[in-house]
Amino acid sequence: MKAAILYNYGESPKYTDAIAPIPKIGEQVVQMVASSIKQIDKLKAAGNHYTKYPVLPVIVGLDGIARLEDGSHAYILGITGTMAEKVLCAENNWIPVPQNLSIALAAALPNALIGSDAAMLYRAGFKKGDTVMINGATGATGRIAIQMAKNRGAQCVIALGRKASGLSDLSLLGADILIDTGQDETALIEELFTVLRSHQPALVIDYLWGRPAELILKVLNELTGSQVKYVTVGDMAGTNINLPSALLRSRKIELLGSGIGSISYKEIKEYFSVELPQIYEWAAAGKIVMPLEIIELADIETVWQSPEKKGMRTVVMI
Repeated sequence: MKAAILYNYGESPKYTDAIAPIPKIGEQVVQMVASSIKQIDKLKAAGNHYTKYPVLPVIVGLDGIARLEDGSHAYILGITGTMAEKVLCAENNWIPVPQNLSIALAAALPNALIGSDAAMLYRAGFKKGDTVMINGATGATGRIAIQMAKNRGAQCVIALGRKASGLSDLSLLGADILIDTGQDETALIEELFTVLRSHQPALVIDYLWGRPAELILKVLNELTGSQVKYVTVGDMAGTNINLPSALLRSRKIELLGSGIGSISYKEIKEYFSVELPQIYEWAAAGKIVMPLEIIELADIETVWQSPEKKGMRTVVMI
């Protein structure tokens, strides 16, 4: 069979021949049709993620869409790497894909959901009617966060991002208030004060961290009366912040992280089992959209090193 194999950290996976997996008790082999390239895939391949591969060489890919024996499609978590023609998964452990949902979107959604919807549910304790602030909302996962908050009944979604990165497009996805983080800090702080005085968020989902997080926390510190859960999901603007101790002692601001570890593998499996079928139905009905770049497995080495297009997820068809 053909597969995308990583031989050394820091390199691109190679499109080459691989030995088909042999199932053990409780496992089965499925035919893969699609798997998305995710940030975690690239970070692990570079050796820069806090989770590591047990051994190299290894077939890359964590999940994707398989074609079952009856011809239907299903989302699976791979025991072996999923960017391959054949993959091991747990026996009869999958989520059916609706016939009217595109295979590419079905493959791309789950990872974006873990960084958005699962973060809101499992870490921030989202409730219908909450006001949600999303920092870094113009990225692929941030766009899904807007749509999932709206699909789940958020009263108000405040989206922060740069105009140059497509901020104005976010209104079409359900964002109620747009704040341009590209303006100078004084103007940004003033706008944050104006907006948050009348729309205090119950939770903040942050994909940027760094200086933008410092500014948001500063404003929340001045305004907040009710509890705010601030969930960091990424650090595209910087890995560290200056956080005064008094800020967390004097206000009801709860600082949390969301990722593999803070959300356990058991919770991820539970989330997919319980939530993904309904989300797939929403997507099939056009209530969730996501720009996609679709490539063939044979092109994996070339595409792997290409910068991710803003707001877009790459899906490998196998």
